[in-house]
Amino acid sequence: DRLSLPRCTRLLAALRDTLGRALELGGSTLRDFSDAHGVSGAFQALYVMLLFAAYGKADLSVVYPVSRGLAPLAVMLFAGRFVGDAVGPLQAAAVGLVVAGTVAVGLTTRNRLGRMSGSGLFLCLLTALATAGYSLADRKAMGLRPGPGATEFLFLSYLFLTAFLTPWAMARRGWRGLFSQWRVNRRDVLLVSILTPLSYACIVAAMGMGNVVLITAGRNVGILFSTLAGAWLLRERVTRVRVVGTGVIFC
Repeated sequence: DRLSLPRCTRLLAALRDTLGRALELGGSTLRDFSDAHGVSGAFQALYVMLLFAAYGKADLSVVYPVSRGLAPLAVMLFAGRFVGDAVGPLQAAAVGLVVAGTVAVGLTTRNRLGRMSGSGLFLCLLTALATAGYSLADRKAMGLRPGPGATEFLFLSYLFLTAFLTPWAMARRGWRGLFSQWRVNRRDVLLVSILTPLSYACIVAAMGMGNVVLITAGRNVGILFSTLAGAWLLRERVTRVRVVGTGVIFC
C-alpha cells in the first residue's frame, strides 16, 4: 500500500485502458459474453487490493465514501458505450452531486498522519474504476436475453475472485497469518462471508432489470452506515463538513 504519486498516475492510466479493453473483448465483440464472470472476478479482486491499500492512507469513514461515491461517475463514463445505459440531464446532475459530496469528504480528510495524501486520493479513484469494471461486466452479462441466473453468475465470478485474491492474501499474510485471523475473528469472517454474497446477489439481480449507473449510485446508501461505523465503532473523528458531504452522497 505504499504507492508514490507517479506510480499511482501510471496505474490509473493502465487501469483505464484495461477497463476499456476488457469490456470490449468481453462484451462488445463477443455475442454471448461467456467470460463475463472472469472479467467481473478480476475487477472485484483488483477492487479489494486497491481498497486495502487505500485504507492504509486514510480512515474507513473517508476511503469508503470517496471510492464508492466516485464509482457512479466512472460507470457513467463507460456505460453508454459498453452496455447502452444512457442517463438524462437530471440523472447526470444527480451523479454530479454524488461526486461533489465525495470531494467534500476527501478535502476535509484527516487521519493519524494528517490530511489524506495525494496517493490516497488516487487509490480511491482507482478503487472506483475497479468498481466500474465489475459493475459493467455484471450488467452486460445480466442484460443478456436469455441471461444467466444471478446466483449462478455470482458463484462463477466469486470462483475467479478467490483464485485472484488467494495469492495476494498469501503474499501479505502467509498461511499462519490467515489461520490466525480465522482463530481470532471467526465470527466476523463468517458474518462477512454470508452477508456480502447475499447483498451483492441482490445487486446482480437488479443489473438485469435497470440502468447500471442508477444502480451503482443507489448502492451509496452504505456510505452513511460506513461513516456511522467509523465514528461510533472505530472512534474516528468525523467533522461537520464530512457529515454534510456524506449526506449529499446519501441523498
